[in-house]
Amino acid sequence: MNSRVNSPMVFLQRHLSYEDHPSPKQRFSRWNSYELELKALISNILADKLIIFCPIPTTKAIISDFQSSVPDFCDQFELTANPLAGYCRVKTVRSQICNSDRRVLAGTKKGGVSQAIVLGHEGIGFIAQLSNTHTRNDLQVGDLVVLGPHFVEANDHCLKNGVPNLSCEMKHLGIHMNGVFADEMDFPEYTLNKITNSNEIIEKATNPSEYYDQMVFIEPLACVQRGYKLLQKQPYFNINAIETILILGTGPMGIIHAVHIQKKYPHIKVSITDIDSTRRNLAKNLPNLLADVVEIDALGDNIQFDMIVVATSSREANVHSAIKFIKHNGVILLFSGIDMKNGDVRPVINGIDIETVHRYEHSVQLINYALNLDAQITKSMYFMGTSGYVKDDFETSIQELHEDFMLGSELCLYRRIATSVINKLDGNVVHDLTGAFRDITFDMPAIIPLLKLFDENDANDSDVNVHNHLKILIRHENYL
Repeated sequence: MNSRVNSPMVFLQRHLSYEDHPSPKQRFSRWNSYELELKALISNILADKLIIFCPIPTTKAIISDFQSSVPDFCDQFELTANPLAGYCRVKTVRSQICNSDRRVLAGTKKGGVSQAIVLGHEGIGFIAQLSNTHTRNDLQVGDLVVLGPHFVEANDHCLKNGVPNLSCEMKHLGIHMNGVFADEMDFPEYTLNKITNSNEIIEKATNPSEYYDQMVFIEPLACVQRGYKLLQKQPYFNINAIETILILGTGPMGIIHAVHIQKKYPHIKVSITDIDSTRRNLAKNLPNLLADVVEIDALGDNIQFDMIVVATSSREANVHSAIKFIKHNGVILLFSGIDMKNGDVRPVINGIDIETVHRYEHSVQLINYALNLDAQITKSMYFMGTSGYVKDDFETSIQELHEDFMLGSELCLYRRIATSVINKLDGNVVHDLTGAFRDITFDMPAIIPLLKLFDENDANDSDVNVHNHLKILIRHENYL
């Protein structure tokens, strides 16, 4: 899109210098030429006949029109000359790949758009420019902010009730609006959340780059924290009575759950499992993680847990494994949505739609569920859905990440969940940070093949098997 200046500003080619025209006659002639040019411009402006073009700002970006599961790299994605009303321009410092980014591209997470959009929704950056009509006085140029990927209109019913994450009209960065996989981008003021006390922490840090690597976890940790906050409000839930938790899924979000429980509820014994041995090995090799990493087949039929956290989009885990391993009157936290395409059968258990419970944060009790055909074995359980975050969750997430970061490089846990890094948005090498894998070089920006949803057919190709990584971190240009 071409950007045009609305105010009568004139850009001359460059200032006149003595070196250009050394003789007085030449200088006078040149000045006279400028005077005539200015008079003509002013005349046209007054006659409202002139449209003045200025250079169009561009940025590097990863984009998709969602007609293909493969995104594109654009080295000159056009921005407006200045942020539109209600928007701020942010220079991205760090971003991360979330599996929901892959699910959107693969069509297993509802998008409903067909226009070219910049992808990505987990990111932090510095405010570079405010719009001329900005309304939030708490935001200033130079502030370090985290992007909140959800956006709803000011008159939205769910927003007024404090749960904008449940709105049917919610828009999402990287799906309906341009996301964070860009070195610079304009975002609605509503989506910006200032990272409190960031300057003080950076001053104490021996390596500011490690601080940025840590704080890009604000949004995913905020989503994790919300689930436990919701549980604390339920009359049937007592965290002190929970002794054992099984986390289904050792992907990045499952690991974040395990770390959060380890830090906030140290009395609980945590087990974590995955059907993928590669993911289990990544969890086993994560320094300072106390969770017991187990094979699901080794659990047997008689081992049960006080609480199950479903941190995988697998239908099998949500509707079968969770029920199998939960104790009578135990609690199942439905954190991850299920991979579903239009037309797929709904995941229903005795009339309870598991996906609906997750999406709208319902709390449902299933009573005397028959575990076998003759109903000789039954048990009851509670389902608690959790979906996204609300603004207050960002503050508690920032606080927890700061506390973890100040433990020092050796003891800090969250930053280590990023097991791979790509330097620059168009970098073609994904660097291993664990020492247990290897670097991979692609013939394209590495982020593109790594945005492909896991395919069992790719399991034997370590270059494209995304399960060889937990979080994949992108360090953006100028903030390496």
